[in-house]
Amino acid sequence: MNSQKTFTKNRNIAFICFSSSFGGLEMSMLKLASEFNNRGGNCLVIVPPDTQLAYSANQYKLKRAFLKPRWKYADIPTSIRLSKILRNYSINTAVIMQSKDMSIAVIAQKFYPDTKLVFFQEMQSDVDKRDYFHTLMYSRLSQWITLTKKMKQDVIRNTEMPLERISVNPIGTDLQRFDPFHFNQDTAKQQFNIPLSKTIIGVLGRLDPQKGQDDLIRAVPILLEHNSGLHFVMAGDETKGQHGFKKKLEKLCMKLGVQDSVQFIPFTDAVPEFLSAIDIFVLPSHSETFGFVLVEAMAMGKAIVATKAGGVPEIITNEETGLLVPPQDETALAEAIIRILDEPDLRSKLTLNARTDALARFDVSKCMDQLVELLDNL
Repeated sequence: MNSQKTFTKNRNIAFICFSSSFGGLEMSMLKLASEFNNRGGNCLVIVPPDTQLAYSANQYKLKRAFLKPRWKYADIPTSIRLSKILRNYSINTAVIMQSKDMSIAVIAQKFYPDTKLVFFQEMQSDVDKRDYFHTLMYSRLSQWITLTKKMKQDVIRNTEMPLERISVNPIGTDLQRFDPFHFNQDTAKQQFNIPLSKTIIGVLGRLDPQKGQDDLIRAVPILLEHNSGLHFVMAGDETKGQHGFKKKLEKLCMKLGVQDSVQFIPFTDAVPEFLSAIDIFVLPSHSETFGFVLVEAMAMGKAIVATKAGGVPEIITNEETGLLVPPQDETALAEAIIRILDEPDLRSKLTLNARTDALARFDVSKCMDQLVELLDNL
């Protein structure tokens, strides 16, 4: 077994995330902190109290400090409190998970300059931030980490961040957990009350207009006309504070007369089991920074149809590890799914290549080795 890289210098690491939501970004932070603890780190997560993030951090057995900002900018009282936390825990490196939290961390560093600041960018942005305020703020960063090459190019184009301080490093996934040979499809279907006799098309993610679930629903009549033995499962909850999209999706199903073929289930932590239950995984997003669930679906050996959105083409190779289609095109989405249904040789090739590629490129151990080395050498 290969030895893992461990922290030898910058062991005291804080993760800063003042989010009241709980989704992919927040889960990534918890996974990073847990993994760093396993590699000799001494990690602290600084989060708002009484949130799902704070509760989940406790479940992960992570050391916590609580802080809730009052303003987005010039929140000096919160910055002073943050600096005291950084000082009390002798933090070597503070990892900022959201860009909107950066100004608070930058001001805090003025009061405790011993902490190096790192921005771990998980949300794609194409906004020009070469103004004086952002340039000054970014100058305080020791490192800017992105998940994809496209994100790095966006940072280079839209900021004055020095090139040598921008790096690309995906988080990766625990691929031992996502092993298709450890699961039984019928058992997994029963777990989610999914019909045993149907071919299952599955989506997993927040119910949000940018995630494109409505595009897939519009493709359902085309697909059912081609194959009446299909069933569609959409797993996920609405974005916190943005209610109404699920009802819109349900109304669209009623309008198209496909409500009996589309099943909605809540967000689930049992992602390997959900992926085991389905036959084809679809990611119909209009915009997608990275898409960790894609890597998980690849590892589970699923045939994948995804949109050419954001960093997705850096994960899925069209015609090799999945099929890529334009965003917001239900006809193209339906045609790609039909190809997988009708061409068993193509489906076998995609599923085999997907798992092989996931194991080679996205194993969490390899990705963490790179991150540990990067942070330890700051």
